[in-house]
Amino acid sequence: MNKIVLHRHLSRQIDKYLSVNELAKNTQLEAFITAINQTYMNYEKDAELFEQSTLLNEQEYSEVNARLKDELAKKQVFEAHLIELIQQLNGESKPLEGEANLLNLIHILNREIEVKHEYQVQLNQARIDAVNANEAKSEFLSIMSHEIRTPLNAIIGLVYIMEKEDVLESYRENIQVLKLSAQNLFLLINDILDFNKIEAGKIELEKTAFDFKNLVQQIMRALHARANENLNSISLEIEDDFVTNLVSDPLRLNQIITNLVSNAIKFTQNGTITIRLSQLDVTAGISTFKVEVIDTGIGIDKAQFTSIFEKFTQAETRTSRQFGGTGLGLVITKRLLHLFDSDIAFESTLGVGTNFYFTLSLPIDAHSKPSSYSDDLQSEVMLNGLNILLVEDNKINIKIADKIMSHWGVHVTVAENGLMGVEMYEKGKYDIVLMDLSMPVMDGYEATRIIRKTDAEVPIIAFTASASFGYLERAMEVGINEYVIKPFNPKELNLKLKKFAKNNR
Repeated sequence: MNKIVLHRHLSRQIDKYLSVNELAKNTQLEAFITAINQTYMNYEKDAELFEQSTLLNEQEYSEVNARLKDELAKKQVFEAHLIELIQQLNGESKPLEGEANLLNLIHILNREIEVKHEYQVQLNQARIDAVNANEAKSEFLSIMSHEIRTPLNAIIGLVYIMEKEDVLESYRENIQVLKLSAQNLFLLINDILDFNKIEAGKIELEKTAFDFKNLVQQIMRALHARANENLNSISLEIEDDFVTNLVSDPLRLNQIITNLVSNAIKFTQNGTITIRLSQLDVTAGISTFKVEVIDTGIGIDKAQFTSIFEKFTQAETRTSRQFGGTGLGLVITKRLLHLFDSDIAFESTLGVGTNFYFTLSLPIDAHSKPSSYSDDLQSEVMLNGLNILLVEDNKINIKIADKIMSHWGVHVTVAENGLMGVEMYEKGKYDIVLMDLSMPVMDGYEATRIIRKTDAEVPIIAFTASASFGYLERAMEVGINEYVIKPFNPKELNLKLKKFAKNNR
């Protein structure tokens, strides 16, 4: 037993009841005591481990419990703060008490979600209503345009024919009055439709080489008669080093300057209108210049400076009654200049006059001879032998178009709806098709689609009073090459026919 380390409790029992000699003589007893000793030792270890485990679990439990208490305290603070915020949001001051806090909080949140959802539904409905209203407005403008343009086309066409034919001298003054009235109505409709296209973001600038000085001179010539009516004179001041060969959109620049000069003429009596072109800089192929339109008219009151660029607004109501107009001219001018990354500005003194001005930076054209732009519109050419199929259902429009084109030596064949147009095209040979878009039996869109299935080359020009961008865009998609809007300028029609006749022959 000397080799075995006995557990202290077992050792005391052996010393008390057994002698050393007895243990030495009995080997079985020694083996039994060894086994008992091992049991004592194992029990000691288990007790020690249990004690250590108990101490460790109590520590961990204490730590976890402390963390839970801390999180609960934070939650209660957050909940109280959230309740306070929601009560403020709803304008409530009564505190939430007791165990009902959480349920009341859920109730408030649920109510808030319902209110916000209802608000979102109303916003979505308002947006849908706004879109529908805008579409209805566009549709109304298109219908109004078509209905007004059709009789207006007859007026302008008849005036042109009467000017070409021999008439008594006594009728000439009346013809001029009729012509000016029709042109004013035409410009009014164009302003409304241009504004609609700008609002819809449907205007894109062209990039064409042109002579800017020539463009301004053509505007002066076109508005000379109107200026004379108010006993006004128009002059052009241009610097010697002004770069005139540019690349941009001459049509829109013409519209901008025409609006400003027309405005100056309208509000000036027995005075002067000056167009001034000033070269500011020429760098890296870009010309930067300033355009001013200066008049000696009635001027603008400073109190009205901000309102003149608002939609359908003029400086004063009495101004509209006295001088007429929709109040869209300056709005359109401002929006168009934004497309050129520019803006309109002005200086004015009441009773002295006004100076509207803007700055442009445009590429210089140094490689090709620029187009004079308006010169082409001023001169008509003979188109002898040109064979045209006119698809048109309005008898007055047919008569006017036939008479006008006959002055240019054009042979016109008429089809009174799209179906007749398709049948006649299949039987005959035509250089150009003039296609109305709105017709009974078969419209111009369907007729164009059918013609394009067998002939992709023949020029088809839309000849229409539907000036809405959506209609014209749809026309281009089905195969229309170009369009002429009714009431049409005979010189513009002549230019388009000349362009396609040259390409087709």
